[in-house]
Amino acid sequence: MSILIISAGPSCAPLEGPYDAAGFDAAWEAYLHADAQPPQERKIAPGGRKVYVAEDPLALSSARGILETDEITPEPLLNEVQVRSCAGTSRVLPVKKWLRKAASQRRSGSPGQPESLRQLRERADILIRKLEAEQGDQLLVTCPLFLAVLLDSFRIHNYVIQRSGFLSIQPWEKIIISRKDEHCGGCQHNCFLSNPGCGVGRDKAMRISNQGKKTI
Repeated sequence: MSILIISAGPSCAPLEGPYDAAGFDAAWEAYLHADAQPPQERKIAPGGRKVYVAEDPLALSSARGILETDEITPEPLLNEVQVRSCAGTSRVLPVKKWLRKAASQRRSGSPGQPESLRQLRERADILIRKLEAEQGDQLLVTCPLFLAVLLDSFRIHNYVIQRSGFLSIQPWEKIIISRKDEHCGGCQHNCFLSNPGCGVGRDKAMRISNQGKKTI
């Protein structure tokens, strides 16, 4: 099973700030409900993968902008993290500080945020089990905050994560998810056993193939 995840594109209503509490809440809603800016790259063909997309307008418009298909399935388990200011302050703060405050409240399980970090992880686990039950290849489109939680859950479930970016998740970033036992693990390239790129990988793939033949 291989999963391609695409991070939503930049919103046409970007979070610019600084904002007071009410201004931040309004800006966050506008950010998620705006269309994504058009991608500056070729469209991607799903290649037979089933496509699941978060219900947020930003994610849906991103999928329509970047994918060569109209066959997408909205998936609420992929929805972006709901963020609220809930700071009890009239101060005007930069966007990053509002997001850090909200993240701290999610970690502590504060009722100020619609979902705690524990609830988000449970949502990610349910999604992973659903994808595993299908046993096919999939393509997911979601927004950055939930995507970060989802990647952590994939690591816990023993998957290999191959990113096209570094550090924080970027708009239009592409991430490949696959199980560790589908990889060589013999060197830093950690290539797929279905297409080994070194002698260690080819030897391991041959041994696995021979073991399979002996059980027939």
